[in-house]
Amino acid sequence: MCARCVPQAVSGPSRSGGGPAPSVYRLPGPALRRRAVRHPEGRPYEPYDCDFAGLDRRARAVAARLGRLLPPGSRVLLAYQPGADLAGAFYGCLYAGMAAVPLVGGGPDGAGTVAEAVERCRPAAVLTGADAWTALAVDRSRTQVVEADGSRVGGDPVDRLAQEWRPVGVLRTAPGYERYVADGLGGGRMEPALRHGDLADAVGELAVAAGRGTTEDSLGWIASVHGLEDAVWRMLLLAPGGVGSA
Repeated sequence: MCARCVPQAVSGPSRSGGGPAPSVYRLPGPALRRRAVRHPEGRPYEPYDCDFAGLDRRARAVAARLGRLLPPGSRVLLAYQPGADLAGAFYGCLYAGMAAVPLVGGGPDGAGTVAEAVERCRPAAVLTGADAWTALAVDRSRTQVVEADGSRVGGDPVDRLAQEWRPVGVLRTAPGYERYVADGLGGGRMEPALRHGDLADAVGELAVAAGRGTTEDSLGWIASVHGLEDAVWRMLLLAPGGVGSA
């Protein structure tokens, strides 16, 4: 996500003010659902034409489609440019109880990086935008490729799929995010998975820091300590209060 995705004024609970510790912050998926119900027209990311209700609808559609194809716990590679489509796919994986592996922008070598990432992380499926589906360098006889954007997921309308979605029980200990690093060392590497609870704890801390006026660079440093890449913490830190706010 671009730099403008960082909320300019984030209100979050403070430990010194008696607010909850990061360990009790809501998991990211349920947090977005709550925000979509309470503030449907609020904007999670300022640069993109998407409100909380729209992001939740995209995520439910992705989760419904993934639920038809894969069991919970499956690894899903996300090949997108920064934007609302990436955020919808990421939250869709969380809603479905699957582990998202974002590959934002295709890496330094474009299609070649996608092929290397698929070979290295062996995802059960790849999600990508409809405009990139045909050209994506993936052996479809081995790996399912599903196009997912704001209009359709796997060829089905987002609105219809979103209505079909049913929640799955997602534990704090279930893997939610895995980072692929395209560093050129033998085709890249996978870093240890972060659990849903890890994501909630990390973004809870980020929300508190942002509420205290912490600079964007410092927020990025906090996120990196927790193992979150730039695009991921920006998606999770929903304006104006992150996953920990109501």
